[in-house]
Amino acid sequence: MYSRCCGEITVISLYSVLGLEENAPTVDVTAAHSRLLEAIKKSVFAKDSAGAEQASKCLQAIENAYQTLITPELRRLYSDQRQEYLKGEKRGDTRPRLGQLCVASGMISMEQLREAVDSQVKNGLPLGEVLQEKKFISQAELDGLLLGQEMIDVPCAVTEPAAVRLISLGLLSEDMGLIAQMEHRSQAIPITDIVARHGWVDLEILKLVG
Repeated sequence: MYSRCCGEITVISLYSVLGLEENAPTVDVTAAHSRLLEAIKKSVFAKDSAGAEQASKCLQAIENAYQTLITPELRRLYSDQRQEYLKGEKRGDTRPRLGQLCVASGMISMEQLREAVDSQVKNGLPLGEVLQEKKFISQAELDGLLLGQEMIDVPCAVTEPAAVRLISLGLLSEDMGLIAQMEHRSQAIPITDIVARHGWVDLEILKLVG
């Protein structure tokens, strides 16, 4: 019920996996489980494609959520852990991370950010220097981003329901969710459209779980 992403621990919403409100009755859990399994299993994806891999992740997440929520002891444990997490969850706004701003502004891709972060971990250099070394951004762009970073407040957690669900399904990382949320709030574009534009989730998968 816990997943680690970008060095932080977050509690996955098992009800969100099934597209339900928290504490939905068991009958709704069973119905949502059956509906989603049938829809995903009927879809055809090319072997070894991103869509096939994401469909497999969805099926696993859906089955795990279902088995937990229909088992009274596991459901109570999940509920207790979820409430504990929500009580301790940091609230308010924070400064966006430099990497998130780079991706949200379209300067670099998520793949380039991962490459830069890997180099940062190995070399111990600031992310801005790594991005410049790799020629992903210029000094002028970096200066502008650092200035923007000081001026922008963003939620410190993913709160948009569509982003929460995609994270809970294992289709987005928390960083991706925060970036999509940032773009959604600044551009008034649906989360799913932003995710599709970045190519993070297969379009068919987005339709199936939307």
